[in-house]
Amino acid sequence: MRILLLLALLPLHLSAQMEITWGIPQKQQRKTAMTDMLGADSEFVYCLRADYALFGSSDPIVERYKQPNMSLDYTKRISHKRFDGTHLRPQAQFFINGKIIAFATWYDADKNINFAYGEILDDHANVERAWTEVARIPADKRNNAGSFLFRMSNDSSHILIVANPPYDKYADEKFTMHLIDAQLQKKWTNEIAPPYKDQYFSLDNYIVTAEGNVYILATISKDRTVMTRSERRKTPTYYHSALMYDPVKDSLKEFTIKLDPKFISDITMTVDNNGDIICGGFYSNKSSNAIIGTFYLKINKTTGKVDHEGTMDFSSEFLTQFMTSKRAAKKKELYDYNLRYLVQRSDGGAILIAEQYYETQVCNTDPRTGTTTCTYYYYYNDIIVVNIKPDGTIEWAKKIPKLQVSRNDGGYFLSFAFAVSGNKLHFMFNDNPKNLAATDAKGYKYMNNVTKSVAVLVTMEMNGEQTRQAMFRNRDLKTYLRPKLNLQVSEKRMFLYGQKRNTFKIAVVDFGS
Repeated sequence: MRILLLLALLPLHLSAQMEITWGIPQKQQRKTAMTDMLGADSEFVYCLRADYALFGSSDPIVERYKQPNMSLDYTKRISHKRFDGTHLRPQAQFFINGKIIAFATWYDADKNINFAYGEILDDHANVERAWTEVARIPADKRNNAGSFLFRMSNDSSHILIVANPPYDKYADEKFTMHLIDAQLQKKWTNEIAPPYKDQYFSLDNYIVTAEGNVYILATISKDRTVMTRSERRKTPTYYHSALMYDPVKDSLKEFTIKLDPKFISDITMTVDNNGDIICGGFYSNKSSNAIIGTFYLKINKTTGKVDHEGTMDFSSEFLTQFMTSKRAAKKKELYDYNLRYLVQRSDGGAILIAEQYYETQVCNTDPRTGTTTCTYYYYYNDIIVVNIKPDGTIEWAKKIPKLQVSRNDGGYFLSFAFAVSGNKLHFMFNDNPKNLAATDAKGYKYMNNVTKSVAVLVTMEMNGEQTRQAMFRNRDLKTYLRPKLNLQVSEKRMFLYGQKRNTFKIAVVDFGS
């Protein structure tokens, strides 16, 4: 065991800029899976575990691991029983200032009210403040009881609770926002009523600033009954809107985002240090599921005007990396790309990162018994990185080749971990070892067997140049990287998670200067 400990803690020096130190191997609780890394302080990492057969309904488990060997310090299940024994439904958990704040909901059929509750746990997962009501929604039916959304502020000091009332497509859209602090104390509560009907309005994302301002990205569906068939076919039947709510002035500003006649196929939003809105994404000339270019907008929060904007069709040279030169010359579009990150550059620019993701289903019916069996395939493929200058000009778009597929597991070991350190972008994922020697991305092989894979690091410079190197062979390290389970806590440090059958390890990743 002592030899194993020393080997497990031996750091991997990938370059002068990055070092990975894996903790000791540990046995996983039966019939559970690690679901999240909540946060970390200078001594410990806090994680969440769940019963995999009861995701979303069972009480989650808090685990704390001691750095640097990542030994388990404690494991405790969060009880969701209210003072009267009522079992609440888990919703969200956050790590704030060394404490864990959990949220849950419960529909009271006698009172026709959907309640939201919060609880505070100390750094040892002991109850510091028991379940306390933080919001409520009047609702006549359990199956249409409205919903709650919980979002932590950018500086991790406050939590926004959005209460959406029961759906009524003919009613005016409205929702209530509550801002609470880390002690579950309410800072303000206000009802918001955008000028749309419920059936046309959907909320996509929220951002809460340290000052308590709330930014909302929404999708507005157009009334198709007043559009001609040609308009429905050739132009988008929707557009996007950025809303800014100022709780001090109790004012709501709306900024419309359209690229008509182009289709915005994916969009994301962030807020800079001045409170200005930054939106970026992809567009298509014909479909909401395809992309042929990228766009960027910076909206001034005071004037409501666009200070900087830019659009760029993908060049034939760029498209040739994904298809034949003949198809690229015809500007054939790319499909199934999902925005994963929008990174703000220190100079006011931005970086967009997207990944191709889709699922397929193959079903076969036994002619003798009539039994149908379906196999589900999960594809996580190439990464696209777009670099945008502060003035909105699209500087470049690059492809990181990646081909991954698995079946009937939800892509458990697929996708990628991402970190920003200084002026470098780091992408970590499981790959086919043959791809390390590949000179042409079109000759890349699928990673379809994690037991034979290699964990790869791709580092991209700000000029778009990229280097690819092996982090470790999963078989040699006796663990398989689970890229989607990671936590970056600073520019210098992040944590990774690896698992093999019923054992797992947590790694500390240190980035140099």
